[in-house]
Amino acid sequence: VRLLEAPGSQPEAWTQSVDDHSQMLRLDEAVANMPDPFTARLVTFESEVEQFEPVLVNRSTLQAMEPSTVVVCRWPPPLRYQFYRNLLPELQISVCTSCNKVFHTDDLEMKILQHSYCPFCRTTPQTSADVLA
Repeated sequence: VRLLEAPGSQPEAWTQSVDDHSQMLRLDEAVANMPDPFTARLVTFESEVEQFEPVLVNRSTLQAMEPSTVVVCRWPPPLRYQFYRNLLPELQISVCTSCNKVFHTDDLEMKILQHSYCPFCRTTPQTSADVLA
């Protein structure tokens, strides 16, 4: 998720779709009051969407998030940092600081203990903090 200003548009309170075999009326009242844009995107997810559009948040929204749920990929200049949200906080994830690949924490720790390097980029961490960011 890039750190950009998101437009403040309000979604309609309902949507209707009619085809040959069904009529559907969807009441999205809870979505309009939902403060979390990530959860709102999951609730209103449409499988017919042809292209993925990331959720864009501003600086204040990013700062308001729980730090343990935010994954930061720190790319070297001139690239900007990328921020991702872990929507399953009970599933712990870690990022290799060398290649910025995301792994299940248990899997990454096991591979580092077995082989002493990242399973993707094969960089040997100087400390455990270098890989388990």
